[in-house]
Amino acid sequence: MIQRDGWNLLFHECLVEQLRKLYAAAERAQKQDPKGSESNANVRLFAALSKLIFEVVPSDPNREEYRQGNTMGAAYRHWRRAKIGRRFRLFFRFDSKTRIIIFAWVNDEHTLRASGVSSVLACGQRDVVSLSVPRSRSTIGKKRTLNGGYFSSTL
Repeated sequence: MIQRDGWNLLFHECLVEQLRKLYAAAERAQKQDPKGSESNANVRLFAALSKLIFEVVPSDPNREEYRQGNTMGAAYRHWRRAKIGRRFRLFFRFDSKTRIIIFAWVNDEHTLRASGVSSVLACGQRDVVSLSVPRSRSTIGKKRTLNGGYFSSTL
């Protein structure tokens, strides 16, 4: 299990798949242009996500800036959103008692916030926002989302 700053980090399969694709794109960019790859959008986004997931969010997942208020509706106020630049958002939730953070989704070029699209719900990710934090370590890796997917303790 990955731990940072005393928090156990879990990753929904949607996010794991997104990170794998982004990593592959960043690797391709670095192979094509080793010296200029730092300016590649995929390389920069992967680096920003990595820093958020492994350093920034675990240092204090309850930061005021992550709170969404009623953006997604009152029933989803427990979800947090870390902004990456102006366009990307990393969605996660946490439980202070079990010291677990679940990273669930990052919007991508297909689900970027656009005029009239105000939440991850509008982007078709209802199954992700419905998942709950496991209450014991024995349920980690076994917890299912509504669509039958799993979240994992590894990337």
